[in-house]
Amino acid sequence: MENLRIWWQGLAQREQQLVSVAGVCLVIGLLYWGIWSPISQAQQDAERNHNAAVKTLNYVKQSANKLVGLQQAGATAKVSGSLSAVVNQSASQFGLVITRMQPQGDKVQLWMDDVPFEALLSYLHFLVQDKGLTLDSLDLAESDAQGIVKVRRIQLSQ
Repeated sequence: MENLRIWWQGLAQREQQLVSVAGVCLVIGLLYWGIWSPISQAQQDAERNHNAAVKTLNYVKQSANKLVGLQQAGATAKVSGSLSAVVNQSASQFGLVITRMQPQGDKVQLWMDDVPFEALLSYLHFLVQDKGLTLDSLDLAESDAQGIVKVRRIQLSQ
């Protein structure tokens, strides 16, 4: 510290003023780019993430309401042929691939890998509204890609 004081006293008054102004500018720059700017950017990122999460939540709520409506829509069975065949043929119409199917009398359980959520909703709507099946249960898992879900289990009955 003593060396710094000696160096400071060795400077001319004009040089001392120049070093003082440069020091103040350096401190202001460090405060702005080191503290204020990262905090401001983090706040903007958090707001963006929050807005995206709210949109996703609203979308999921709307889709869940659609699914509940599908589940509660009671229609008479319009299935001709075996339940497994109707479910499998309908899946191919919507571009879906059933990875596993387990028939159980008048019920069938389905599993699918990553599928587009909208196509799955359309598929389920078709089965319930047009084919008169009942959606007993639905278990989905989130996928890494947006708009894609993994079907853990769908149970349909006549």
